[in-house]
Amino acid sequence: MKKIPLIALLTIPLFGCGTSPDQEVQQTQLLKVDSNAALVAKNADAHQLPHVLTIDHARLAAKEGEYLDASRVDFYVDNEVNTKLLQENILAGLDLPHRVLNYAEQGEIKTMYTDAEFLAKRHGLTNGKALAEYQQQVQTIVEDAPEAKPAPTAQLAEDYGINTVTSDYDFDTTIANIERDVLAEGDTVWFMNWDYQKQAEKLGEELPKATLLVFGGPAPGAKAMSDFSSIGLDAFGQKVLVFEQDGVVQIAYNDIVDFAELHYQDAAISHRVINYRLGSTLKGAIIDN
Repeated sequence: MKKIPLIALLTIPLFGCGTSPDQEVQQTQLLKVDSNAALVAKNADAHQLPHVLTIDHARLAAKEGEYLDASRVDFYVDNEVNTKLLQENILAGLDLPHRVLNYAEQGEIKTMYTDAEFLAKRHGLTNGKALAEYQQQVQTIVEDAPEAKPAPTAQLAEDYGINTVTSDYDFDTTIANIERDVLAEGDTVWFMNWDYQKQAEKLGEELPKATLLVFGGPAPGAKAMSDFSSIGLDAFGQKVLVFEQDGVVQIAYNDIVDFAELHYQDAAISHRVINYRLGSTLKGAIIDN
């Protein structure tokens, strides 16, 4: 794609290309997506994988007066498997816990999830036993969802689409500053702080300080997901991993343009605008100028 100067991006509205169907079609989509999500939830419950979060992209967008095809992502957790993977590479926390996206795209109802190959490629993981456990779990929870597919991995390499920034503040202050500045934007919803270290300690295991922050802007997110539905698995809500190693606090977050290109071999202006906005907000929160 042709590069656009950042100053120009800031003056461009976050246009979406989607069109709103009639209410009956929209309601049918929502019910079908909910039905698939219920199948996944039933399987997860049967295998004692607690549900920890739902982000209903379409309904959140509707509350802000925006249309988005039916879409929701659900998070399920196995702290033991998570901890094993995180002990090898803490950055794997960007792609945990288990996430399953149910969504409508071009009139079809689809299911997408993050598989072990994705984790291994992106984070250089080699713990075969832990990866096999992860893969067995995610395949089990999506087995009743028609034609469920893993997220694409053809373009993946280690650290693909990961932006990292070193914080000038301690761990807790870094988290507090990010939450303060993100919510100050006025159009953002805070979903979850998931403390990986705390969950590991419950198992008698050790991890460095590491907390996953999940938040999102329903209105700009709807525009960015229009015609790019499946990036809702990784990019919306937006995920920021705050972690400390050797006394240094860092954050890591997903590059939305990279994920659009991973899923669709293309990206929209809205993705570049949100990338810039997210990066600016995070840097402003953690770099002491």
